[in-house]
Amino acid sequence: MKLRLFLILFATLLFFSNFVMADDDKVEARPEVRLTAAKKTLLESSQISLIYVKGLVCPSCAIGIRKNLSKMKGVDKKRFKDGIDMNPETQLVTIALKNGAKLDSKDLIERVMDAGYTAVEEYRLHENHLDALQFKQDATIEVVHHTHK
Repeated sequence: MKLRLFLILFATLLFFSNFVMADDDKVEARPEVRLTAAKKTLLESSQISLIYVKGLVCPSCAIGIRKNLSKMKGVDKKRFKDGIDMNPETQLVTIALKNGAKLDSKDLIERVMDAGYTAVEEYRLHENHLDALQFKQDATIEVVHHTHK
């Protein structure tokens, strides 16, 4: 009986350690990859907010982010999955917005933080180039121009 319990515990530890080790191999996308993907997404979609979330490297990591962000005022839950689309390869979160809706940056930052991640930037197209709006700890935003194409 003790041997059987030991084998079950050992198999369980081995099973879960594989998941932890697999996630350690995943890394953040290079900035140029993320910026190219951001510009493409913004050119293809309208009525969205596009956010870079640091640490979002696998689909299962994103469950809490989706749950928290889909509850925000102004999210169009009829689009994507509950209004949220996530790409772990680029760490980009696309939030579908209702007509005329704008997201509250402080609320967004807190909801991402509550899920265990960090909202770093929001991307927007401005005069045909990509702007990154960097989130600060106090929920203020600093505009940084990444590309001028």
